[in-house]
Amino acid sequence: MKLLKSILIIYLIIIGSAYGNNNHPIILIHGFLGWGKSEVGDVNYWGGQSDIEQYLIDKGFNVYSVSLGPVSSTYDCAIETFYQIKGGQVNYGDQHSKKYNLVQKPKEKYYPGLYPEWDENHPVHLIGYSFGGLTARMLIHLLNSTFESNANGKPDESELLGTSLKNWVKSITTMSTPNNGATLSDIVVDILPFTDNLLPLANILSTSYYDFDLEHWNLSKNENETLQEYVSRLTKHPAWNTKNSIAWDSSIQGAKELNDILLIDPDIYYFSSSTVASFLDTSSGHHKPSEYIHTMSYPWSWLIGRSKVDMGNGRQTDETWYRNDGTVNTISMKRPFTGKNGPEPVIELSKHGFIKPGIWNFIGEFEYDHKTFIGHFLSDENKIKEIMKIFEDHARLLYKLP
Repeated sequence: MKLLKSILIIYLIIIGSAYGNNNHPIILIHGFLGWGKSEVGDVNYWGGQSDIEQYLIDKGFNVYSVSLGPVSSTYDCAIETFYQIKGGQVNYGDQHSKKYNLVQKPKEKYYPGLYPEWDENHPVHLIGYSFGGLTARMLIHLLNSTFESNANGKPDESELLGTSLKNWVKSITTMSTPNNGATLSDIVVDILPFTDNLLPLANILSTSYYDFDLEHWNLSKNENETLQEYVSRLTKHPAWNTKNSIAWDSSIQGAKELNDILLIDPDIYYFSSSTVASFLDTSSGHHKPSEYIHTMSYPWSWLIGRSKVDMGNGRQTDETWYRNDGTVNTISMKRPFTGKNGPEPVIELSKHGFIKPGIWNFIGEFEYDHKTFIGHFLSDENKIKEIMKIFEDHARLLYKLP
């Protein structure tokens, strides 16, 4: 509680002293197994039984949320994010689609656009939670690059992949994001194949709502197909054996490969925040789940808190990776540091009264587990208000950027 109050006080000081004013749209990007507005009945990804998106709108902010493939790769999710914001026919690119045997332009994925005006004169703020933070970083990489061409060596017929679209993003915020991967991804694969861990979803999620949005894999959910049948068919798809999947991108080595190319943009404001729900057991040197962790996160936190995984080149993660929020290693959330160019620069807002572009502005660390930080499994009204306040204060900070 003291930590939260300190962070909020610092927020108020920074907001009060910041200069500039904007009302650029805030785009909420969900993470692994996430969903869009009204896709899972009355349960919101952003807020659980509450609604963070609507709360911010009611406070006067311009906010939208995207709905992406919940098990798709960072690249595929970034492509979908672009077209959902801008509008138009999703195009995964000629080279990428051929490499991974994807439907390049699935007809089911044509969008009117949440913010068709989006361009360098009308930028957006990106807020990515968990894996959504990696999606946001990949989107910036694609916006800044002109690397895609078709089989004839000509620019791809894609507004995103064939043209450099710099200055379309004002800021990026990663919250509880595995910027350097999550050891849980490697741990789970060692216990069971990653896809086998999707099967229990059939008993949790409603067959009436949930869809994995994998039309580009030719894996649309059939009308009369149960979710269990759909997930079973999904797990047999060959894409899981490639690097074009969330299983690879969220692993330690997969995230390292992303960090080799997802470089910081000097003109964009970067923010990050961390969560923690474990504590050091001094008798063993391992980490144990904190008392406030949710029961669903407890076993995962216990495993993360005592497991080392391969980082490549004969190295393993060390004890600093034990600290976690029940899903992601806390050390992985602050800023990327495993890429070939070394750790990206960071400053802590608690120690500086200013905000800089081209550097990670670290908001602080919050004592929440991975799921409750966006409102899931919360019944305590005071905790819900705390979560809403965290999002509101950050939105105000973003609107004060020059």
